[in-house]
Parts: sequence; C-alpha cells; structure tokens
Amino acid sequence: MARINVVLRKEDLEPSFLHDKVAVVIDVLFATSSIVTALNQGATDVYPVLNQQMALETVRGFAQDSFVLSGEQHLRSIAGFSAYTPLALSRQSLRGRSLVYATTNGTVALRQANSAAQVYAAALLNAPAVVNQLQQHKEQTLVLICSGSAGRVNLEDLYLAGYLIEQLSTQHSGRWQLTDTCQIALAVYRQYESPEHCFRESQLGRALSLTDMNEEINYSARLGCIDLVPKLNGASLQVA
Repeated sequence: MARINVVLRKEDLEPSFLHDKVAVVIDVLFATSSIVTALNQGATDVYPVLNQQMALETVRGFAQDSFVLSGEQHLRSIAGFSAYTPLALSRQSLRGRSLVYATTNGTVALRQANSAAQVYAAALLNAPAVVNQLQQHKEQTLVLICSGSAGRVNLEDLYLAGYLIEQLSTQHSGRWQLTDTCQIALAVYRQYESPEHCFRESQLGRALSLTDMNEEINYSARLGCIDLVPKLNGASLQVA
C-alpha cells in the first residue's frame, strides 16, 4: 500500500527522505498560485530561486527580453522586480518568456524538494489537475510539503493538503496509507465550508486582507480554474 505523508512546514523537510518519492509543494499565498498562473498565461517555464542574488545570477546569459524577474522577501516586493502575486503577474507580458521567481517560502521549498523522484507545484487553482496527475503515482509514496511562513505552519497550506488527501482517498478507497500529519490536514480541510472561509481565518490571510491583497486572496481561493500541473525539470518548472 502506498503512503501519503504531509510535511507541515519546509523547515521540517529532510531532503534525503524524499529519495524515490513524489513531492508536491504547496504555498497557496502566493508562490504556487503565482507559478500556476504564470504558466497558464503562457510563460515557457518558471525558475524557482532562493533570493534576489540567485535570480540575477540565473538570468546571466539569458537573451534580453526573454525573462521576467519577480519576487518578494518577507512579503515585500523586491526592488526592480515585477510584482509577485498571481493576478499582478498575470498582467505582465509572460507569453514565451521565462519567469525567474524568488519568494521567502514557496520557492525555497521547491528547491529543497528537488531530491525527490518527481516534484509538482499545487495551488487551489489547479488542485483537481494535481489529483489527476498523482493518480499516475499510485505505487509511490506521496509527500505533500506545506511551505509555511518563516517557520510557522500555514492554515491555508494545510487546507489544500487536506483537499488533495480527501480526493485521492475518495477516488481510490483503501489504496493509500495516511500518516498522522495527513489526519491533521484532513481535519483542517473538513473544518471549513470553503477555501475563502479558511483563508480569511488564517494568520497570513488576515494580515494580507488588511492590505490591498483582497482580490489576490479571492483569486487564490478559486478551486480548479486552471487545468495544468507545474513539474520541476532540472532548474525550472514546466507544464507536466
């Protein structure tokens, strides 16, 4: 029987643990939502990087106008970079260009997960597509990695992990062995009547709602409006 495990925050991730496993990285507000949106807008690929310096090093040698730099550090946009949230990014000219993307949590988790056999990025936006993709790995252990925020567990990431577990378990009852952290994620998911309800009660959601991010939060809470799954191939994410 294959197993599903949930890592509650990126700081708990042991890269050697991922060997021969399938990793799904979650950072709903906003890294994975932005990555999914950028690829849906026609970006050729997304390079998840750790920080501003790594982003600038990554684009050395890239053709002029072949890339977009985007990112944040502790929820502050990086000077000279494009906005990092999904709706703001969707207004950029991304088609046919690479997005080089640096965030405090989600892109760090993606880099940490690259020792896995397969690495996918999940948001609410593409969650049903992710469930379908994971059906191809029914004999492998799945590790759902919640990025969290600066060492804290994020409610909205656990909510999405719970959704994925619920859908996988419902479609194939008895196939998956669930760890205790899976049960935690399921309990979070089943507690809320909607993604919006969860996001509005989360610490990060409440903080962002006090800024100009309400539209971005509402968009990121939309379930299944994008039918693609980002997959990490080498240094970049492309449509699986």
